Amino acid sequence: MAHIPPELKAKLERDPQAIVNLIVRVKDKPQAHLDDLRALDVTVRRTFTLIPALAIQGRASALLKLAKKSWVQSLEEDKVVHTMS
Repeated sequence: MAHIPPELKAKLERDPQAIVNLIVRVKDKPQAHLDDLRALDVTVRRTFTLIPALAIQGRASALLKLAKKSWVQSLEEDKVVHTMS
């Protein structure tokens, strides 16, 4: 199973119908798994090129299933980043 921070796992389990944005790190090329993501009704928002990862959006219940895929390395919440001024 993929690494999921405990607070994120608790959030996903608490509300399985919630729509959540995540960054998924994969063990190989992200493009190889687009069909798997579509099958889970997960939307790919962005494919990263410098790291093997995807920004996705989907229901919490589907994202917990995604975490069990052998090609998924880790899941983390995709949050807004603020700069210091």
